[in-house]
Amino acid sequence: MSIMRRLVSFYAKRKQKSIDEVLTNPIEITNEKLMSILHRHRDTLLGKQYRFDEITTPEQFRQQVPLSDYESMKPYFELTYADPGGGILTKDPVYWYLQTSGTSGEPKKLPVTKRGLKDVSGVTALCWMAFMNAEPENPKIVDGTLITFGAAPELGSINGVKVGYATGVYARNQNALFQRLIEPGEDVFNIDDMDLKMRKYAELMATRDVTGIQGITTLSLALVRRMQNQYGPWLLDRFAGTQHESRIRDALRDHGTLDVGALWPNLRLVLASGIDPDPYREWISNTLPNATLWNMYGASEGVFAGQLVPDMEGMQLFTNTNYFEFIPEDVVNEQDPEVLPLSDVKAGNRYEIVITNIQGYYRYRIGDMVTFESTNPYTIRSIGRCGNVVNLAGEKITEEQVARAMRQTAEKTGYEILDYSVIGIIEGSRGHYVIAAMFQHDRVDAVEFVTAYEEAMKTINPEFRGSRETGAIGPTVLYRMNSSAFEHRVRTHHLQAKPVPLTTDTDVLSICEAI
Repeated sequence: MSIMRRLVSFYAKRKQKSIDEVLTNPIEITNEKLMSILHRHRDTLLGKQYRFDEITTPEQFRQQVPLSDYESMKPYFELTYADPGGGILTKDPVYWYLQTSGTSGEPKKLPVTKRGLKDVSGVTALCWMAFMNAEPENPKIVDGTLITFGAAPELGSINGVKVGYATGVYARNQNALFQRLIEPGEDVFNIDDMDLKMRKYAELMATRDVTGIQGITTLSLALVRRMQNQYGPWLLDRFAGTQHESRIRDALRDHGTLDVGALWPNLRLVLASGIDPDPYREWISNTLPNATLWNMYGASEGVFAGQLVPDMEGMQLFTNTNYFEFIPEDVVNEQDPEVLPLSDVKAGNRYEIVITNIQGYYRYRIGDMVTFESTNPYTIRSIGRCGNVVNLAGEKITEEQVARAMRQTAEKTGYEILDYSVIGIIEGSRGHYVIAAMFQHDRVDAVEFVTAYEEAMKTINPEFRGSRETGAIGPTVLYRMNSSAFEHRVRTHHLQAKPVPLTTDTDVLSICEAI
């Protein structure tokens, strides 16, 4: 056993106590975190406005401090840009501004403090250590290379404070133990051109013993797909005559595709964040049979949940760094919605998540919906954006329902989905849905796939069943993507852009053909 593996194994076992505490005592921990946040920031502009020093219970906090979102907090952010030394939202000075991708509007520049980054680093380490403790062989990943997909940590500055993308900033401020294992460097993070960036990653991953992949999950899956289907012959030519040629040649199949599972036999971890990976599980398990898909949920405002229990689907809430509240799905659009504490949520229900943390976010609506898989421990899954609902005839289909239906369809048919978008279209007197999808293999029976999808959606959404059976909605149609819609989105938006699983925008059909 290497010294690094022995060190990580020891560290992981020590961290298990902290993991168990989060799992078994979440309400007390999150309430204590709330009180410590309010105490620390009581003398800030916002703390004085809402009398943080008078608040002694979570109930009083909910009564005294209103819900907020980016628009309502924008004036405070503007004040912070002008005076980043502390005292507006946090006692601590701004250390960095994290720029969002801007896929749902103008890019935001959100303040982060060193104390906030320490919280992020701490819970990220918990997620990693839970993986290390899940199987005796898992610590072996530190004997190889952990590939991190990231974007530039420095884009400019505001009043002397740097502005950068979260993945790059988090990587630069990662736990020192893991910084030694992470590749590539910021020279690759800083590349904006997607094709060039992908080839730089491909060159690196063709020459390393890759044991783990983390970072921008949409990019990592896109690269695995490119290496599998496009890059094999190019890589063989690129490394002809080098020590890497035989390894690439052994993984190259006769028809030019690359067996990435053979190229990376020691790849044990794919850490997914930023998207719902469920629809891609079939492809991932077939493509990377030795890898475990491990989940984490974060944003520019913080990291909120991660997989701490190996045999449960979903992610456990990080109650040690966040105070959580939840708005039931059916009232999210009301002027004054009901807001529930964590103790009142129910398994199987869907909620908008509301956060309070050390970064200066108080009862802040980040715009995400989550479904509770369990309340013992508090486990969430199916992360989606609020308000992204398509309603052609009263069925009100959501992103989460589409993701579940696509996963069930992939499992039932065995077809490996690489990319997809479901589009609601109204033509003439009624509407119908189009599934635009990219598959690993050419042979796809459209009738079989659509039948399986509609059966799944009818079970998930009874209103869809009614609309289909009465003819209010026409039959679903399957189109094949000729190229990845996500990669096209990255080129037109940014490397941190997210997929669009559900939409009424028909632009994606321009890169599709009917099956």
